[in-house]
Amino acid sequence: MLKIIPLGGTTNVTKNIYVYEYNEDIIIVDCGIGFPDSSDYGVDLIIPDFSYLLKNRHKVRALLVTHGHEDHFGAVPFLLNELNIPVYATKLVCGFIQNKLNDYGVKNAKLITLDKKASFEIGPFKITPVSVNHSVPDSVAFAIETPEGVVMHVSDFKFDWTPVMDPPFDVSTLSKVADKGIDILVSDSLGSTSKGYTESEKYIEHTFNGLFSKAKGQVIITTMSSNISRIQQAMNASLKFDRKIVISGRSIEQNLETAVRLGYLNFPKDAFVKEQLAHNFDPKKLTYIAAGSYGQTNSALYRMAMGKHKYIKVEKDATVIFSADPNPPGVLEPVNFVIDKLTLLGAEVLYSEIQDNLHVSGHGSRGDISMLAALAHPNYFIPVGGTVKFMRAYVNLITDMGFKKENIFELLDGETVVLKNRKVSRGQTVHVGNVYVDGSGIGDVGSIVLRDRQELADSGMVVIALPYRRDKNLFGDKIAIVSRGFVYVKESKQIIKEIENKVKAKLYSEGKLRDISKIKADIERDVAKFIYKKTERAPIVLVITVEV
Repeated sequence: MLKIIPLGGTTNVTKNIYVYEYNEDIIIVDCGIGFPDSSDYGVDLIIPDFSYLLKNRHKVRALLVTHGHEDHFGAVPFLLNELNIPVYATKLVCGFIQNKLNDYGVKNAKLITLDKKASFEIGPFKITPVSVNHSVPDSVAFAIETPEGVVMHVSDFKFDWTPVMDPPFDVSTLSKVADKGIDILVSDSLGSTSKGYTESEKYIEHTFNGLFSKAKGQVIITTMSSNISRIQQAMNASLKFDRKIVISGRSIEQNLETAVRLGYLNFPKDAFVKEQLAHNFDPKKLTYIAAGSYGQTNSALYRMAMGKHKYIKVEKDATVIFSADPNPPGVLEPVNFVIDKLTLLGAEVLYSEIQDNLHVSGHGSRGDISMLAALAHPNYFIPVGGTVKFMRAYVNLITDMGFKKENIFELLDGETVVLKNRKVSRGQTVHVGNVYVDGSGIGDVGSIVLRDRQELADSGMVVIALPYRRDKNLFGDKIAIVSRGFVYVKESKQIIKEIENKVKAKLYSEGKLRDISKIKADIERDVAKFIYKKTERAPIVLVITVEV
């Protein structure tokens, strides 16, 4: 019996991770991060819940990675800290993963470079890579053959017949797999609401050439740091218009170094200027390729927008090009913030809402999805990589093609399907949740901590410090009350005085105190009720004791 369990990546476009379990063997496809939104106060990133894998660690044989976007590989260091398993990926993706492992200090990982023309075996699984097109080069799908049947796992994809760096989608290998029979197609649903076919990456360079021809000063381009083909096109346009290239941002620098070392990019060294030396050149002769297309705080572009970049100043006649759509949840607000700041500095900022052809999606539209379904012609479908909305649009599209609706499984994270005797049915649900990474802490921020942070953000905090003499088991009279984010103490003396009187009344009524923790809890509860009654606000109330 084969189980397919999405631990992430079905109700959200990020945090993709899929488990394939056949009896006593498990392989994992992808292991990506999620992006926090405005309600995830202070959280740096979100990683999948590995509980099921850790519970079954004796079964886990390997991780397969489809492509080089962080929502598909960014959580690999966290997984390898828990499980000592090999990771299979294409050459470029192995390079990106190694960079990430270096960042997190993960050593001795076993990265195995895929031969995209050769099948291989992991226990009972026979894996056949299939080259696909996406917005990052060297992407693959996997045909997974098991004793129970064949699953075709096609993560982010499109059919691009004129790609910038890759060959076109390997339809030949897909057709050979389909000729033998595909039981389940697990495939990307994010483009299921977009009409027609997704355009080729090649069109972007025409847009860049047109914008460069009109640019009067600096040109600053921002895109995803993993989008090597887009960066190559920006470089091509720069050289065409006799501009030197300045790279700014650690992630882009790191990925470019990897792409050059592995032979994906080849530009003369004199085409580049170090950002420390950019001030020595005429801004009209420079193109800056900067990290920060999602408005990330402290990214190179963010620091430029805030006027805090150590080496680069945005000039009034600069042209800033956002060549990436803000798809991941939670990024639209920071992107708009950066756009506003750059505009106020005098730059002309171009983005998809006001300028056509700045970004081409890496996700197949309805035409691409229909073509994949027709080529694979599976017995069953599982849409992934989108939200509930996109899954349902995918279901409607596939049923319009004549496939049976009952053979399409819309899965929430943790829901299982079982393939047995060439038949698919639903299995037991695995409990999964979000694991939050905050600084160096992993998983120590949960729903309670986030709720407290939300309350602090919404209504602030009141700290009541009680002087305490342990030798006499008595509280003193000099109570200190500190407000943070609730009221400004100097201008709200009346309510602070009322809180102080209420606390003193409680202390006097108790006399000598035996249970300090109880009286602190009582004061916190009573003061919170009093504050809400007076102000209709609910700050966090914290009572502490100070020995005197």
